[in-house]
Amino acid sequence: MGSRKTITVAQLAERTETPLIDVRERSEFASGHVPGAVNLPMSEIGDLLHELPDGAFDVICQLGGRSARVVEALEARGYDATNVEGGTAEWIAEGRAIETPAS
Repeated sequence: MGSRKTITVAQLAERTETPLIDVRERSEFASGHVPGAVNLPMSEIGDLLHELPDGAFDVICQLGGRSARVVEALEARGYDATNVEGGTAEWIAEGRAIETPAS
């Protein structure tokens, strides 16, 4: 189904110049996210297309399912989006640092 581009969380960790969009809901994002990620929830992304970066960017969710669907939809609109397999859960499982909003 489609030719979605994917990367692993290890590859994501090495990509310092590529913007990262987190499509989880705001409460999920607030509980911890990959450093530098921008939250554009899947449920709102249709209204937030103007906030997407120009050029290539990566898309992450909790496990990789929602982000895969978002990447598929965005690619159909001409965006250069790459899905992060395993998502935030895999990032955390590998012991990588996460950010939480300042309380």
